[in-house]
Amino acid sequence: MLTALALMAATAAPLEDLHLLPDSAAFAEEAGQWLLQGQPLPRDYRARLMRMPPDARLETLIFLRRTGLLRGDIWTLEQILRPVVSAAEGGE
Repeated sequence: MLTALALMAATAAPLEDLHLLPDSAAFAEEAGQWLLQGQPLPRDYRARLMRMPPDARLETLIFLRRTGLLRGDIWTLEQILRPVVSAAEGGE
């Protein structure tokens, strides 16, 4: 884990240089803290991503994969492109 974190820090651009969409940037900022603290993704991360527009959702999934926080969790194209789900609808 420590090696992966060091490698990520050495090769990654600063978050503000990534030019992420606002929803993606906010989630990425929070995810960066989880990564630095050695925490996994929260249980409700899928529901939170489903409340994002599809383009921000895809961007966030790419960010999570590249940082190593998202491992083996399968997202279908249908889930990625699904319209925004409101909190009242319960995420996924």
